[in-house]
Amino acid sequence: MKRALLFALLVANLLHSSITSAQEARTEWAPLAKSLTVLVNEGWRIISHGHSRSDQTSELFSFVLAKENKVVICLIYAPQPNNATSRCRALN
Repeated sequence: MKRALLFALLVANLLHSSITSAQEARTEWAPLAKSLTVLVNEGWRIISHGHSRSDQTSELFSFVLAKENKVVICLIYAPQPNNATSRCRALN
């Protein structure tokens, strides 16, 4: 649970951070037009997931998916039952 929370916070920080330094390397962070549902239906496997809650109403779910040599991260912010929207990005 603790590791999942730390992972989710790291992911959220990466999404909202624009800080760069000489020690950081550029990373591909390409938005995908496909949803988490579509990716899973296409055979992508969820290899890690996390969940964090910042207060009573704000939740973040994160999923890392893999297929062959590709890795994708998908985030779902504050989902409602039967009404969730994912944001997915390719890492390579």
